[in-house]
Amino acid sequence: MSKVGFHEPIDKWSWADYVLLAALVAAASLLFCSGLSIRSLWGSEGRWTVVAREMMQSGNYFLPTINGQVYFDKPLLSYWAIIPFSWFTGVTETSARLPGALAGIGTVGLTFALGRRFYGRTAGLLSGAILLTTAMFGFWSRTASAELLNVLAIWLMLWVLARGDRTPSFRRYLVFYLVAALSAFCKGPVAPAVAVMTTVALSITEMVYDLRKAGFGEKGRGFTFYFDWIFSVKGFLAALCGLAVFTLLLFLPVIVTGTWDAVELMWRENVTRFFKPFDHVEPFYTYFKHIPVLLLPWTLVGIASLIGVKEWGAGWTRRWMICVTVAIFMFFTVSGSRRSYYILPIVPAFALIMGISLAGFLERLPADSRAMRAALIITGSFPFLAGAAMTVAYFAFGQYRHVSEVILGPLAAASGILAVMLAYRRRYIEGTAITVIALFCLLMWGYTAAGAIGERQRTMRSFAGSLQAHLKSVDGDKTAIYGMGNSSLIFYLDMARPITTLSDMSAVCAYVKEPGNYLLTEEGLAEQIAGECGPHELVRVLAQPDEGKKRNREAVVLFRTGKPAQNPFK
Repeated sequence: MSKVGFHEPIDKWSWADYVLLAALVAAASLLFCSGLSIRSLWGSEGRWTVVAREMMQSGNYFLPTINGQVYFDKPLLSYWAIIPFSWFTGVTETSARLPGALAGIGTVGLTFALGRRFYGRTAGLLSGAILLTTAMFGFWSRTASAELLNVLAIWLMLWVLARGDRTPSFRRYLVFYLVAALSAFCKGPVAPAVAVMTTVALSITEMVYDLRKAGFGEKGRGFTFYFDWIFSVKGFLAALCGLAVFTLLLFLPVIVTGTWDAVELMWRENVTRFFKPFDHVEPFYTYFKHIPVLLLPWTLVGIASLIGVKEWGAGWTRRWMICVTVAIFMFFTVSGSRRSYYILPIVPAFALIMGISLAGFLERLPADSRAMRAALIITGSFPFLAGAAMTVAYFAFGQYRHVSEVILGPLAAASGILAVMLAYRRRYIEGTAITVIALFCLLMWGYTAAGAIGERQRTMRSFAGSLQAHLKSVDGDKTAIYGMGNSSLIFYLDMARPITTLSDMSAVCAYVKEPGNYLLTEEGLAEQIAGECGPHELVRVLAQPDEGKKRNREAVVLFRTGKPAQNPFK
């Protein structure tokens, strides 16, 4: 049986290619950019929004602050990326999340371009569609963070050099090194380190392959041929240009602010953490657990696709895909500091593997793989399960009820049944198309309507509004914060000036001795403050409502010091 065909890279694009790319970009734009403000800020998103807003308010774009306190945690470009989208509206949930959304859209486009270059437009289309409908990829594309900027940079660098003819090109090398230099200031040097290490692995792989096949002498190729991206004159000059940009961006904050904090951060957060991790330490096998979750709902198709890699043919493109995937996996596994989303850059690699394997399967070039058939049938059932769950939730759980559930739920369930039936009858093209469309609609619902449902249980935005109204008439010197790392609350409070931050318990005790002061802290610290600061009474004025049934010890509480004559809030 024939295998997936190998051909030289396709550089000339047809109108059909542009149409497919435009369709994928439009779909990604709709999915990643719709309803970005529906969900309130969560986790570390508050840090990005507050830093960007305080940069715009102060006019100092080289000194990141949160509530007026210097906060060097991530390089400056990840904060600067938010600012162009905030010129007219100010920093909002939408403007903070747009850089990640655009990076996600760009990565989908690059995935299509790579799949098309390697194995034709069908493989490119399927690779892009799979990445587009991978739930966690979409989730992180809609998050205010540097994660997707990092992913886009890595794959842009890999795409620039992904050619089979290895023709030296100063322009391509320059793009590679400039992207490396810029991306080092989004999430630190992780992106250039991954791309460079992967490119080294690719060069070594090709060198060993040629050596085993014909030897160096017969082809007249020396060591520098395989490392032309750095050892050729064009590669070296491009690297110098990238190094110049990197040096400028590294030391410009030092020159402007007079502090080495930015450089020290770069070293501590990336070099030190890689070799001597001080947080997020998980076992070496952790990514074997995280990757299947990151690939949902296509995990089983991914497993079947790995089995089908042998059907691709023995060209350089197969070596390229395998080497890239393994290199990215090994880079993040070798680092002792591990978190589930650190390995997001491997998701496009799996999307390409799935798209290429599925393209061959749908064209019936390989044998009718039982593994792929089973994976498509099970994956096709996901819309049915999701649709059934939505319908049940509407009738059984009033707090999660939304009219869209009784509209989309039955349609999704019917689509799942149809997709399974078509796959079972070996009509894989139609079944896969219906599965992709159904998953797209479900994800669109999940990011919008489901987000609105989830916000019913979240209390930060509404509590911040109540808190803001209460503190509006309070002298700024009479309000302080202790032990509260919730940047999202700082963002939603949007105070005219920074709130005083108390650094330790002795400062808190001195502060609460004075009556009429207001203290913002977390629920879990309230008893500790009362116990260590003596009998001075703290009157609970406002408290963030619980989010669900579980008592949240990180919930924010506003106290007033000293017992007032009248307190309607008590």
